[in-house]
Amino acid sequence: MRDILIAAALAGALATPAAAEKLEPRAMLVASTPARDGVVAAGTATIELSFAEPAEVLSVSLRLPDDSEMTAEPEAGARPGDRKTRFRYRLPQALQQPGSYSLSYLLVSRSFKSLNGFIDFRIEGEPAPPAREETVTSEPMETEQ
Repeated sequence: MRDILIAAALAGALATPAAAEKLEPRAMLVASTPARDGVVAAGTATIELSFAEPAEVLSVSLRLPDDSEMTAEPEAGARPGDRKTRFRYRLPQALQQPGSYSLSYLLVSRSFKSLNGFIDFRIEGEPAPPAREETVTSEPMETEQ
């Protein structure tokens, strides 16, 4: 009788799917360089992202203080479809302009079909003044009457 109860309890435990631990979106990013709301030195040319579980990062882009964007490229040797917890990206050019930046990444993982995350950071210094538009002054033209 005891063996039957043990077998029934074991069968019930195996038939019930284990409750998957639900990962909150904010908990997915464990660490980053630059850090969220951090201040970095001018000349930064790499981005590092560390996640709580293996993921495939589909894209990493950066919005610059002048509202232009640049796309970060995976480090050499990275293969499309890699699922891992640490990623390193290089920027096409080092960041020099003082001001606020916004890093955006898109990933998929076991817990997320699609997760878009953001990391805001800044480079200290006086932001560049907005580009001045040249005003062309033209002299009035005489017309024949």
